[in-house]
Amino acid sequence: MQRFVDWLQEEATPKYGQIATWLLLLFAVVVALSPIEFAVGPRRAVSATIFSWLPDAVVRSPELFFAVRVVLLGSAIAWALRISIPYSCWLTVAAFTMSWALRMENLTNGAHIFNVTNWLLIIHAMWFHFRHREIHSALVAGKFWQTKLYPRWVFWLCIFYLGWFHTLAGLSKICASGFDWGDGVSLQLWTELFGWDSSPFGKLLRWDVRLTAWMQTGALIIECLSILCIFNRWFRYAIGLALFGFYLGVLTTFIDFGFHFNAILVAYFLLPVDQLLGLKFLPARSASG
Repeated sequence: MQRFVDWLQEEATPKYGQIATWLLLLFAVVVALSPIEFAVGPRRAVSATIFSWLPDAVVRSPELFFAVRVVLLGSAIAWALRISIPYSCWLTVAAFTMSWALRMENLTNGAHIFNVTNWLLIIHAMWFHFRHREIHSALVAGKFWQTKLYPRWVFWLCIFYLGWFHTLAGLSKICASGFDWGDGVSLQLWTELFGWDSSPFGKLLRWDVRLTAWMQTGALIIECLSILCIFNRWFRYAIGLALFGFYLGVLTTFIDFGFHFNAILVAYFLLPVDQLLGLKFLPARSASG
């Protein structure tokens, strides 16, 4: 167990983690700048978000939504410039969560397109929180990019979350619909109702239900096995490639479903981008220096 703990505490220079942080903050800015449509009619009793307990007057307040967007934009810019960390980090997380929750509370139907961004923001806020003194010292010394500030546990937690998220997505389908979820008929119906008419992949899905069933079942298997990405980098690369292909299929068929952010984050963390950016972890410095 101690070997695993020591392994998680290995460190690398912050280039890979900082690029990931900027990427996540860019997605946060997209949310901050996106308008909202306030739905009419009574809200359902079923909770949609952690803020479902708020009264209608609050949830449907344009003033609150505007204020949250302003806070999100300002705190995201501050975090991107490494100003007032870790306070700007957690303020960004809180404002992002609130901003997206307000959208979900005002929609008739929603999608899990920003869950990944939300949780990866939390993980990166933890990184800046626990290492803010070292980060500040490196910035003052002008050696931020040369100092080993990025712990392996941040990288590993991101991989774990992506694997766990997609595995839960697969298992939830089985729990809700059974193993017949991948019968091909449901995907053909979705493609017919919501798909892009000119999509070559959509036309392929509508062509033969047997082929569609194989593809749908394959996607389900890939999702269920995604957690294996934490055990071996070759598993990670294979699962990352399969998931990225899955997202490309979704995005070229249902172009307005908004899973672009998930696809980008899967590619960044599960494909060998770490190798391309020269991410190399070394044993952490001892307490004595």
